[in-house]
Amino acid sequence: MMISMLTTIDTVLARWSRAQVFALALCGVLLVGLVDYLTGYELGVSLLYLGPVDVAAWYIGRRAGYIVAVLSAIVWFAADWGSEHPYSHLAIPLWNTMIRFGFFLSNVFLLAELREHLANERRLARTDALTGTLNSRAFTEQVEYNLGLARRNGSALTLAYIDLDDFKRINDKHGHNEGDRLLRVIGRTLMQGTRGTDQVARLGGDEFALLLPGTDTDGAREAIGKIRQLLRESLDSAGFSVTCSVGAMTFSRPPPSVDEAIRAADHLMYRVKSQGKDAVAFDTRS
Repeated sequence: MMISMLTTIDTVLARWSRAQVFALALCGVLLVGLVDYLTGYELGVSLLYLGPVDVAAWYIGRRAGYIVAVLSAIVWFAADWGSEHPYSHLAIPLWNTMIRFGFFLSNVFLLAELREHLANERRLARTDALTGTLNSRAFTEQVEYNLGLARRNGSALTLAYIDLDDFKRINDKHGHNEGDRLLRVIGRTLMQGTRGTDQVARLGGDEFALLLPGTDTDGAREAIGKIRQLLRESLDSAGFSVTCSVGAMTFSRPPPSVDEAIRAADHLMYRVKSQGKDAVAFDTRS
């Protein structure tokens, strides 16, 4: 029950804007401060300030967490001072405030580090380590997601397969380090030559894939032509005399499955391979 409730809260807050989450955190600090003041110094509620501090640190970031931590320490001091707690010396509440402030700050730091670590692990799980593009699993998820959007919106999309011609020759002649450098050049160029909504993946070996949402046949020809030109320039600049075979399948009506979409583009690419390489095969399926 508790896990389900926390999951629901996390889902809701993850959808909020940073401004909304920050406003919630500020309201939380003020609410805890009011409770702190009304209950008096005999009942300690200082741990409750961690709620808004943690929300700000987790959903917004380190800086927002520090700001809320400062505010929480100030509000705690104001509530404690307003309760007229009899201290033997003025330095005692100030010292207590600094201790709580340090506790809040350390909590922000640990949470921010944890979130950054988790985000990095999530990114690595979806990214090809060599090229920085999506890996096969992440690309399949993106294809499935965009196929669903295309069905709902009635829009076209294009899936393209790119295979390096005679890549084995590079490895055999110059070694795997040079082959890896070539793959990095390809991955970097593909990401630079596509839109922010497009997806680039390395599916393994020397095979790459592009997902171009909202792209019909004419758009695919224009986009693939631009990408091939960028690839030629990048490969020439890097000292590689390598060509690519490309199969680009445009779906005006998305297929029923991801596997079918990927097979269609893959088949086109192998058609280019069988007909002499260094070319693009376009096709449209409705």
